[in-house]
Amino acid sequence: MRTWRFDAGRLTPGGAILPVDRGFRYGMSFFETIAIRRARPLFAAGHLDRLARAVGSVGGRFDAVELASVVEVLSRDLADGLLRIYVTAGAGAIGDRFLGDVILIFESMEVGAGFSPLRMAVSGLPYVPRPGGWKSGNYWQNADALVAARRAGCDEALLFNPAGGLASAATANVFLKVEGRWVTPAVGAGARDGVVREWVMERFGCGEGELGYEDVTRCSSCCVTSSRVGIRSVAELDGRRLVIDGEWEAVYRGEVLGD
Repeated sequence: MRTWRFDAGRLTPGGAILPVDRGFRYGMSFFETIAIRRARPLFAAGHLDRLARAVGSVGGRFDAVELASVVEVLSRDLADGLLRIYVTAGAGAIGDRFLGDVILIFESMEVGAGFSPLRMAVSGLPYVPRPGGWKSGNYWQNADALVAARRAGCDEALLFNPAGGLASAATANVFLKVEGRWVTPAVGAGARDGVVREWVMERFGCGEGELGYEDVTRCSSCCVTSSRVGIRSVAELDGRRLVIDGEWEAVYRGEVLGD
């Protein structure tokens, strides 16, 4: 794992979040995860645009254009893996201005290919999502749900908002095939505004919809999307076997990963 701090146009190796940073103290930060595949940053512009809009939603500033060129150059010397970019509130009191300190963390791993289908559990914990579909550093709810699912012998968990609507998986977005139609929860219900989710919606014409536990019990297929896994089918959902539809995964591997 490698880290950098980006400040005033300079990328400094070994960057770290200080204990006085509100990102560390209160989880006041946003992040996006860019998959690096064969020295290419996948969907980098979309990720950085989302990060800039997330920071802007709390009155902060973030130069997506400047960082885009840094990510492009940095990726040329990185193995396959995930480049996570955090923008934190910085030091100060809770109500002070969001400063926008930038930390980059890279972890080498296989990206979006070679994964077997998932076993999915249903989380009984109410999930309170961040407005706007932004990815926040306050990730404890997601971690708790994921740990509980793994203790039950599963790989992932479905999260439901306090109104009972399906939001997402613990670490990914989710699509259900209900009555022959693929649907994903809306951002307003708690889905993340993810770039792979957007790619699937545009490439395959999938829509958003209100989904609940009843839809989970009657869906015929399910898959999750994220920068880490790309698109991954679910073989078992809440103890029920599902039909594995691998079309999206094959198209993603060819058109995005270049396999």
